[in-house]
Amino acid sequence: MLNQYNFKEKATIIATFCLYVDLFILENTPAGAPIALGLAIFVIGVNNLKFSFAPYHLFFLIFILYCYATTFWALNGYYTLTVANGLVQSLMVMSVFYAAFSPMKDNVNTLIKTMLCGGYVVIFYSFFFYGFGRILSMSEDSMRISNSFINVNVLGMMSALMMLFHLYLHLFEKRRKDIIFIIPAIIIIGATQSRKAIFMAIMGPLLLFWFKSRTGPRHNLLPFVRFIFIAFVLLILLDLLSNTGLFHGAYERMMGFVNSLTGEGEVDSSTSLRAYYRQVGWDQFLKTPLLGVGINNAPLILSNAGSSHRTYLHCNYAELAACGGLAGLISYYSIHTYILTKELKYAKKDPSAVLFLVWMFLILTTDWGSVSYYTKRTFFNFIMFFLHIQQMKQRYPEIK
Repeated sequence: MLNQYNFKEKATIIATFCLYVDLFILENTPAGAPIALGLAIFVIGVNNLKFSFAPYHLFFLIFILYCYATTFWALNGYYTLTVANGLVQSLMVMSVFYAAFSPMKDNVNTLIKTMLCGGYVVIFYSFFFYGFGRILSMSEDSMRISNSFINVNVLGMMSALMMLFHLYLHLFEKRRKDIIFIIPAIIIIGATQSRKAIFMAIMGPLLLFWFKSRTGPRHNLLPFVRFIFIAFVLLILLDLLSNTGLFHGAYERMMGFVNSLTGEGEVDSSTSLRAYYRQVGWDQFLKTPLLGVGINNAPLILSNAGSSHRTYLHCNYAELAACGGLAGLISYYSIHTYILTKELKYAKKDPSAVLFLVWMFLILTTDWGSVSYYTKRTFFNFIMFFLHIQQMKQRYPEIK
C-alpha cells in the first residue's frame, strides 16, 4: 500500500493510522489527547504544510463559536466551556491531517484503506482484550461485552463501518481480496449487541447493493434482480443468525427497539430509558426553542426534570435541540446538509459518491440513538467527506 508514496506521504499515512487507533483504544485514557496532539505535531514536522481555509474549517468554526456563545445563558457555563475547548482541540488536530492529505494523490481511497487498517487493529485488539472465548461465551448467554477501553456501541458501529468500506471496495473498486476480514467485524457486532451497529451492518450493505444495481443501462433488469436476490438471502441469513447463541442477545435487543416503535410487545429497560431521555430533551426544547440552555448541560436538564441520572440524552438531535436550541441544530446539521447536496450531484457521475451518501445516511439515522457532535472521531470522519467533495470538484468542475 505504501510503495507508491514518497517518504513524507508514508509518514503522514502511518501517523493517520496511529491516530485512528488512538481515537478508539486510548481516547478515554489520559494519554489519548496528548498522543493525538503529538501525532499532529509529527505530521507538521515532516510536511511542508500549506494551511488554507476550507469549508471544513468554516462549518466547524461556526458551530464551535456558537457553542462558546451559549456560555452566556447556560445553566452551567463550565460544562459548556469544557466541551467547546475540546472541540477547538479537535479542530486544530484534524486540520493538520486535512492539510496533509489535501494535496495527496488519491487521498480519499488512501484514507479509506488507512481507516480499514486501523479499524481492524481495534477489532483484533478487542479479541485480545476480552478474549475470543469470552466474547463467544458471553454472546451465547445473551450478555454484552462490557464498556472498558471503549464504549461497546462505538466499537460495534466502527466495526459496521469497516464492513461498509470493505463491501464498497469489493463492489465498486473490484478489490476481491481481504473480504474475509468482515467476519471478525460481524462477530464483534454480535458481541456488542449494539442496535445502532446492527442497523448499520444491515442497511449499509443493502444500500450499497441497491446503488450498485442501478448502475449500467436502465433497460437491463439483471442488476435489479440480483439486488432482490441478495436482499432475500441476507434476510434469510439474519433470521438464521438470530437463532444462534452469538446473535441471540443482539436479536432480543433489536426486537425491544422495534417494539418501542410499534407499541406492541415487551420493551427492555435500556430502550425505555433512552426514550425518556429523548422526551426530556424535547420537552426542554419546547421551553427554550431558539437558544437552548447551554451546550453540554443535558445532565442538569435531567436533574431538573427529577431524574436521578446525570448523563447525556443519548440522542444527538434531542441533545442539540435542548442544549443549543434551533440555532444549535442548524449550526451543526448545516454541515450534513451541505455534504448531502453536494454528494447527491456527484453520485450521478461518480460511484465513489455512493459510499459517502450511504455513510451520511447511516450517520443521520444513528444520531437518533447517540450523541456524536463533540467527539474527535466526528471531526476525523468529516475530513473524509470534505476531501471527497474537494476531489469531486476537481474531477467534475462543470458541476456547481
